Amino acid sequence: MTWIEYTALSLVSLIFLIGLASSLLPVVPGSLIVWSGILIHKLWMGDASVTWKIVILTGVITLIGQLADFVMGVWGARKFGATWKGAVGALLGAFIGFFLPPPLLWLIVGPVIGAIIGELIAGRTFKAGSKAGFGTMIGGIIAFALKFGLSISVVVLFYLNLVI
Repeated sequence: MTWIEYTALSLVSLIFLIGLASSLLPVVPGSLIVWSGILIHKLWMGDASVTWKIVILTGVITLIGQLADFVMGVWGARKFGATWKGAVGALLGAFIGFFLPPPLLWLIVGPVIGAIIGELIAGRTFKAGSKAGFGTMIGGIIAFALKFGLSISVVVLFYLNLVI
């Protein structure tokens, strides 16, 4: 390998580490950061990189992970009996929580509070709202595992196809 290839691979590996670390956070597009590393490597290294087929495949996997991250909290709320107002509250709570300091705390707590408030607005009891909030948290945990697992898969696909 040439020094340019080592440099490109080192930079992309650093991007992967940043992306994997940030994919541990809800709503943060860590998997998109991981995929951007693949795209950067392909654009930089051309034929010495993975094929466009792999870039597109990993892009689709990344998109699935990002969509799941946004949808799973709402799914969890609905699965635990939330009304549409509770589900919208969970989504709004996640969005608003992204902008509140400290973001990690509010990205976890925001959807739960949003689901509870949405249920209370819908005229349901605090107990029903709490159940919807719990469902939101369960959905968020599933989304985290899915997004992180898919991000790992994208990195593994990249390295396997780079070697082969």
